[in-house]
Amino acid sequence: MLTTTWQEEIASLKQNLNKEIKQISGGSDINIPNHICINNLKSKLERLDEIEKILSVDKYKIAFIGTIGQGKTTAICHLFNLISEFKVSKTIAGKTKDVTEIKELLSTGAGKTTICEVIIKAAEKTYIEIEPYTVDEMEGIILEFCDYIANKDNNQPEHKIIISQEMERAIRNVIELKRINKSVSDNGKTKVIIIDKAKELFEESGVEILKKTALNNANLESRTLTQIYFDNQNNEQAWIKNTFAALNNVQLKEFAIPRKIYLYVSYDVLSGSNLSQFDSVIDTKGLDENPIRKDLQKYIESEDTIEFEKATAVSCVMRYSNSN
Repeated sequence: MLTTTWQEEIASLKQNLNKEIKQISGGSDINIPNHICINNLKSKLERLDEIEKILSVDKYKIAFIGTIGQGKTTAICHLFNLISEFKVSKTIAGKTKDVTEIKELLSTGAGKTTICEVIIKAAEKTYIEIEPYTVDEMEGIILEFCDYIANKDNNQPEHKIIISQEMERAIRNVIELKRINKSVSDNGKTKVIIIDKAKELFEESGVEILKKTALNNANLESRTLTQIYFDNQNNEQAWIKNTFAALNNVQLKEFAIPRKIYLYVSYDVLSGSNLSQFDSVIDTKGLDENPIRKDLQKYIESEDTIEFEKATAVSCVMRYSNSN
C-alpha cells in the first residue's frame, strides 16, 4: 500500500482549488456570490502555502527575546543542560571552604553580560566561532570610546556618548586600559580605590595620545582568528565556560570584538539535552531603550523560528528546577 506524503496531499489540494477557481472565473456571469467564492478559494490557497512553508522546516530555531537582565541566558543554560558542577571557594562563618556549585556554562549575571547575540548548536565536536567586527569598525569603536572618556564629565547632551557596559568592558580589555582596584592607606585604615587607566592617561596627555595609545595597544591587524576548538586537555564543560567568557570579554589577543558568537556543543556535553532536536538556540542581545531592532524583527517574522519571551523562559526554568 502506497503512503501519500504531505507534499503530495498539499499539491493535490492546490490543484483542485485552482481548477475550481478557473471553472468559476471562466463563467460568462461573474456575480457577487461567485466573486466571494473565488476570494474564499484564493485565501485557502494562501493558507496552504503557509502550511507548506511550515511543514517544510526540518528543524526549528528557538530565539529567546527579552529585556536586559531578565534571565534569558540562565534559562537557556538550564533548559538545554549547559550547566555543570564547579568547585568554588566560599567564606562561611569566617572560614574559607571549597564547595561544589552548579554553574551555567555561558556568562551570566545581573544583565549587560553578553556582548552580542549567541547562537548555540549541537555538533560532533565542541568549538566556538565568532563573526568579528572588521578592523575599520573596531578602530571606530575604540576612537568613540576615547571620545567617551574625554567627554565623560561633560553634562551637555550634544556631547554625551553612550557605550554599553559590556562593550566598554571588551574595549578596555582590547586596548589594555582597564579599571583596577588599588589598596591605599587612609588614616591608618586600608581602603580600596578604583583607578581608571584610560581616564588617567587622558588627564595626563590628552585625547590624541589616548587614541594613539589605545590603537597601538589593540594591535587590531593581528586579531585574525575566528575559531577555537576544544583541546581535549581539560574538562570539556570547564573549557566551554572559560573560553566563552574569554571571547565574550575579548581577553584573547588573537580574536576581534565579536558581532556574533557561535557555540557548537558536542553530544557528550549535551547528554540528556534536547538541543539537537532544534536547528539552533539563539540568545539575543537584551532589549534596551532602542525600539528599533532589525535583528529581532528578522526572527519574529521568520517561519522557521519560535520566539520565547521573558515570562515563558522564566516559567520553563522554574518547571525544570521543580522537576529535578
